[in-house]
Amino acid sequence: MPRPTKGPRLFLRKARPDKRQASVWVIRDGTKEIGTGCGPSEVEAAGLKLAQYIQSKWTPQPASGTNGPADPSDVLIADVISLYAEGKAAKAPDPRAVRARLSALLEFWGDKTVADIRRSSCEAYVAHRILQPIKMAKDPATARRVTDQGARRELEDLSAAIGYWHDEHPLTRRPKVVLPPKAESTRDALSRSEAARLLLASMGWRYNPATGKWKRLPKSSRLNRAHLRRFILIGLYTGTRPGVIPKLLWSESPTQAWVDLEEGIIYRRGKAEREQRTKRRPLVMIPGRLLSHLRRWHDLDMAANAQLRENHLKAGGSPATVPTITSVLHHGGRPLAGRVRTGFEGAVRDAGLSEDVTPHWMRHTCATWLMERNVQTWEAAGYTGMSVKTLEDCYGHHRPNYQANARKALR
Repeated sequence: MPRPTKGPRLFLRKARPDKRQASVWVIRDGTKEIGTGCGPSEVEAAGLKLAQYIQSKWTPQPASGTNGPADPSDVLIADVISLYAEGKAAKAPDPRAVRARLSALLEFWGDKTVADIRRSSCEAYVAHRILQPIKMAKDPATARRVTDQGARRELEDLSAAIGYWHDEHPLTRRPKVVLPPKAESTRDALSRSEAARLLLASMGWRYNPATGKWKRLPKSSRLNRAHLRRFILIGLYTGTRPGVIPKLLWSESPTQAWVDLEEGIIYRRGKAEREQRTKRRPLVMIPGRLLSHLRRWHDLDMAANAQLRENHLKAGGSPATVPTITSVLHHGGRPLAGRVRTGFEGAVRDAGLSEDVTPHWMRHTCATWLMERNVQTWEAAGYTGMSVKTLEDCYGHHRPNYQANARKALR
């Protein structure tokens, strides 16, 4: 009886002894091999090539070939992930992040079936991932490793992909994806002095904790952090999620977040974008101080646009291809390719703050400050885009009158 096919999977083809061919990742599909052009260290890129190959090869169908429920042992996880990537994941608020997580899943689960999902294999996946460097690292040898919470988020995508497949092609049984315990969030926030230090670092200064003095950084460093100043101020003043701020545009957009300077409103999602159930993005009225900053930044960007146009035309460029700054956050005029990460970590170090401070702390800080000022819970929740329950559970203890009646009763 012939052995069942394993389906498309990655294989590291070793270099030839005569050195005429270097080591390279290839895609094995039955008796065929398809080159990826990726070397041994380019595992993530090879995983993306595998995902693209699977998507281009076929629209997945139940391996059993029947209209009835399929046995999980007949369904490749690669097929499940492919269907999820084409359908649900493509409509996610951050499709790029979802694709990266699916690529990590394919590297481990690509040649396995849905029946292989059990507690031990999920634990093995977590053990595998926490040894891997983060994707954005320049030097994998010294880079931070993927955390167990990062692996948990990827397994959540795997569970969602299985559910998405099951809705289209029912399974005789649906395996349970076992997740590592969820870490308790401390919901830490910056103090006002720490926020000021972080903002100063984003303006091109470095703090020395030993002497308590600040050192001015070179002009190139100051220019490289220009977008961080905008990110930090918008985050602190509005509590907007760090994944939304880089998407802000200067003009109205049906598909992207944008700023209305005339009305003083930030629309956290385009008019044609669907509201997410768990990550709401309501509009927010811009506070006066932030509005002044935004108007000043807008004037600077419009002046830069005029200069770009003049330089482009002088160089013989076509008026139809004039480069234009459209994003509130940009790097030398170019929109940010992803989220604010590497530059933010550098600013945190130069501010002398704990490495635990992440871009999401801006949101925590805004919510904490609102509670400390005793803003009504429903109003603060609408302002930050949180649910009232989340705000009360996670930040309510910062209120000045927290447990006031209990203290008064025991006075």
